[in-house]
Amino acid sequence: MPTTPEDGPRRRKRVTRQSALVRRDALSPGERERASAAIAARALGELPQQGTIALYAAKGTEAATIALDAMLRARGQVVAYPRVVDGTRVLAFHVAEREALVASVGLGILEPRAEALPIALDAIAAFVIPGVAFDRAGGRVGWGRGYYDATLASSDAPRIGLCFECQLLDEIPREPHDARLDVIVTEAAAYLAAR
Repeated sequence: MPTTPEDGPRRRKRVTRQSALVRRDALSPGERERASAAIAARALGELPQQGTIALYAAKGTEAATIALDAMLRARGQVVAYPRVVDGTRVLAFHVAEREALVASVGLGILEPRAEALPIALDAIAAFVIPGVAFDRAGGRVGWGRGYYDATLASSDAPRIGLCFECQLLDEIPREPHDARLDVIVTEAAAYLAAR
């Protein structure tokens, strides 16, 4: 019987995504809040102390970044958020206050308005990246649309993934185009990965 792409990494990613979401969604709001606070404090120590940091606004049960945004701004750093570029698989980053983000029409994520100040990828000191599942080697499974993979292919800046410990697996299925991360930060530890 011939094999298809669904028989390999894509199928394993789909299964990984489903099981990680079940574990993440099983955390109580209080557990997520406490873990997100610990993740923010730990992540701050992994980020450059100068320059613009690309952050994400949490969607659903993702590790929250509101506290990390406030900590970065308190030490004088600029924070940028991603915006989906219509008709492409890349993200554009814009300097924006967390309160100024609006829900995107297609994906329902919070993103800057189109008129917010854009910032070039090479001006970003580090990327803080969400995901559904991660491993300690820098592997990441997102929602399967490939926006971060396509975008990060054009940048060598450090990549820091945030997740709850329950989202961390021994190994993530990978494809050649998947962007590796440098550090995975959970409420329990910061795991350094070799990109």
